[in-house]
Amino acid sequence: MAYALIVLSIICSDLFTKMLISDKLYIEEKKEIIKDKVYFWHKKNKGFSYNKLENKPVFVKALNSAVCIISLLAVFPSVLQKGFDFTKFCFCICLGGALSNLIDRLKNGSVTDFIYFKFKNAPVFNLADIFIVLGFVSFFISSLKTKYR
Repeated sequence: MAYALIVLSIICSDLFTKMLISDKLYIEEKKEIIKDKVYFWHKKNKGFSYNKLENKPVFVKALNSAVCIISLLAVFPSVLQKGFDFTKFCFCICLGGALSNLIDRLKNGSVTDFIYFKFKNAPVFNLADIFIVLGFVSFFISSLKTKYR
């Protein structure tokens, strides 16, 4: 049950921030947060990272949906087992982000991105993207620590 709450809280927080950005900024509008470094920049992403495959929205939706469904089926049995497991926690963080982006994509035809750090070729991203990366990196580091103990 706790894992379901983790996933649900990530979905709710991400969709809430996307709603706030959509209400406060026009698409392509940029607002400086930290002078010449950090911005809120309202972007609509119809593809994957850096708008890859944006001209194939049906494929993007189908692949995003398939990954979420397969992930749910793969982890569901282990989530039902009692006790805390860091691997399950990492997976739930990733899944919450992926499901939130999928919901946004299915509802709006695109994903709302809005966090931008001014660096060369830096992407514009959202909270869901942060949770996905955080979950994968945490899982990777944890698995390395387990392997080399």
